[in-house]
Amino acid sequence: MSSRFFFLLVLVVIYASHSDAYPLSTQNRWIIDEATGQHAKLVCANWAGHLQPMIPEGLDQRPLKDIVGELVKHSFNCVRLTYAIYMWTRYGNENASATFASLDTFDVVVHELGVQNVKVLLDNNVSEPMWCCNDDDENGFFHDRHFNPQEWVHGLTLAAKHFSGNHVVVAMSLRNELHGPRQNLKDWYRYMSQGVITIHKTNPNVLVLISGLNYDTELQFLRRKPLNIDLGKKMVFETHLYSWSGIGTLKLREIWTKQSLNRICANNVKAIDYRAGFLTTGKNATPLIFTEFGFNEAGSSMEDNRFLTCLQTYLLRKDLDWGLWAFQGTYYLKKDQVQVDESFGVMDETWHNLRYPNFTDKFRLLQRKNLEPNSNAPIVNILYHPLSGQCAQVNDKNEVELGSCETKNRWVRGEDTTKIVLHGSKKCLTTVGEGLPVVVSDCERNNNSWKSVSLSKLHLATLNQHEEQHCLQKDSNSSTIVTSKCICIKDDSQCLDDPQSQWFQLVQTNV
Repeated sequence: MSSRFFFLLVLVVIYASHSDAYPLSTQNRWIIDEATGQHAKLVCANWAGHLQPMIPEGLDQRPLKDIVGELVKHSFNCVRLTYAIYMWTRYGNENASATFASLDTFDVVVHELGVQNVKVLLDNNVSEPMWCCNDDDENGFFHDRHFNPQEWVHGLTLAAKHFSGNHVVVAMSLRNELHGPRQNLKDWYRYMSQGVITIHKTNPNVLVLISGLNYDTELQFLRRKPLNIDLGKKMVFETHLYSWSGIGTLKLREIWTKQSLNRICANNVKAIDYRAGFLTTGKNATPLIFTEFGFNEAGSSMEDNRFLTCLQTYLLRKDLDWGLWAFQGTYYLKKDQVQVDESFGVMDETWHNLRYPNFTDKFRLLQRKNLEPNSNAPIVNILYHPLSGQCAQVNDKNEVELGSCETKNRWVRGEDTTKIVLHGSKKCLTTVGEGLPVVVSDCERNNNSWKSVSLSKLHLATLNQHEEQHCLQKDSNSSTIVTSKCICIKDDSQCLDDPQSQWFQLVQTNV
C-alpha cells in the first residue's frame, strides 16, 4: 500500500461530532426523513470495500476528501459501502497495520462522507473478502464453506453496534446477492429473520435492507408468505438487475439485441413487477431500493445501453431509490490481479474523470426527487426522452425541443385524456407534419391527440391526414422533437430496428 495512503490516514482525525442526523423511516412504499416528514430519495453509488485488503477502493489514487467530493459533484446523496464479514469477526487475528487499514479506515471514510452530507448504506457483500459472485464461490448462501450463519450474525451484530449512534449510517443490509446451489426458502426465512432482528435490536435507528434469492433478483415468494417481522417502520427490501439478469440465470444479455426491443423492455418491466415491484403496492406496501444496477460505462455494450434506457423508465415511473454499480474506477486487488480497471465505474481509471461522458444528462432526472407523498401539490408531468436523458421544453417559437430536465415546463393530460396540455396554458402538443418540429398551439386545432402505443408503452403516437400513426422522435441532427413513422410498435418479432429515439415518457411529479 502506498505511503500516500497511510499519510492520509495519519492526517485525518475522527471526531464524534457528526452532522445532524438523517434518521430515516418508512411510510408505505416511501422512505421518509423523520426530521422533515418528507420523502428522502436515496441516490446511491456503490463503493466497494469488501475485497482484499478490505478498505474502500481508490484511496491510493486521490485524497479521501476529493473522492467524496466527486460523489457530491455528481449528485449522489448516498453511498452503498460494501464490507466483508471477516473484517469484523477475524480482523483481530491480522497484524496491526492490516487492522488499521481495514476497520479504522472505514471509520475515516464514513466520517468524511458525513462531513460532506452523504448518507451511508452499509452493505454486507460477502463473508470472505473476494469478488462477488459466482455460483461456485462457496460464499453465496448459508452453510457454504465461507458463509457460516453464526459468524454472519455475529458480524452483523458487531457492525450494527459499532455504528450505533452514528447518524451518517442510515441503513444496513443483510447480505448482497444470495446465490449458489444451496439456496432454499426454509433457510432464507430462518436466517434472514435472525439477521433482521439482530440488526434492529442492536441499532434500531437504521433501516434494514432485505435481499432475495438468485443474485437478489427474486422476492416473489413473499407473495405467498410475507416476512412478518415488526421493525417499527424500518423494513426495506432491495433488488438488483443487470442486462444479463434473469430468473435463475445469468445468460440473457444477448436478448437485448436479438429480439424486438419494445417487447424485451415490456417483458423486463413485467418481470420486475412480478419478482420485486409488487412489494411497493397494496395495503402492505414497503419501500424497494434497486441497490444495484449498472452498465459498461465505456459505452461499448449495446446490450447494456438498451437495458439501461429501459430500466430508467421503470425507476422513474415509481420514483424509486437506487444504487448504481459502481463508483470506483479501479480495484487494489481483484481475482489476484492488481490495479484492475472497473468498466462499470462512474470514475475512470485515474479517478479524476467520468468514464461515461453523458453521465450527467443520462442520470439527472433519475437523481431528482420527483414525487412527494405528503405534498398537496398537483401531479403534473415531465416529458422525458430516456435515450438522451433530456426533457421537453418549449422555445420562443413555440417549438418543442429537448434540453435540461431543470426546465420548468410541465404537461398534463386534457379532459379527454388524448391531448397533452402545456401546464398553465391553453396550448397543446401538436404535430404539423412528418419530419417537422412539434409545436404547442391552440388545443382546438387538429393533430393534437396522442396515445401510448407499442408493448413498451414508450411511444406517443398521433394520426396524420392519411390515418397513419406517427410518433414523437428526437431529430437525428438537432435537439428538435419531430414526428416520424413509428418504429416497431407492433408485436413483430422480426422487427429489430432500434426505436429508442422515439421513446418518450410522461414522468409524474409534484415537486
